[in-house]
Amino acid sequence: MNWQLLFPLLITTAIAMVGWWVGHAFNSSRDRKNKRREVRVQYLIEAYRQLEAGTCRGPIDQTEFGRGFESAIADIQLFGTDDQARMAKALATAIATRQENASAGPLLISLRDALRSELGLGALREEPIHFRLRPEGQQDGPANGSQPSRSETNRTSSAAGSRR
Repeated sequence: MNWQLLFPLLITTAIAMVGWWVGHAFNSSRDRKNKRREVRVQYLIEAYRQLEAGTCRGPIDQTEFGRGFESAIADIQLFGTDDQARMAKALATAIATRQENASAGPLLISLRDALRSELGLGALREEPIHFRLRPEGQQDGPANGSQPSRSETNRTSSAAGSRR
């Protein structure tokens, strides 16, 4: 057996195998990180949408907006930052104790800013508005689409609360 040829071949093979294993470990780690980020962003986008849909509608007890609002609070506590989870808890407590000044505004702005940053989008300085279509003559509640409707907008900071 020619050890002078075999020894360099074995070392080259070992280095290639270690290199492949290290590359695979880094790629797997990156893929897991990206998947976690993707899931987190998807849940927080949906939570933002549900939270926003439940704002500026008056009482949302026993409505689809109320169920979505509850789900959004739970998702934010699971996937949000520490501050967002704290704001979600404070909002849920304010709504549960029927505080008139309950506002989802700060939480919505925090979610919007964090999601835009995570997605590589620029920050917005504009305060969001909540555009609602409601049947004529109806003060609170969602439009059912069967009657003529008018549009209504509400600024987040002044009317984002959802009384339950």
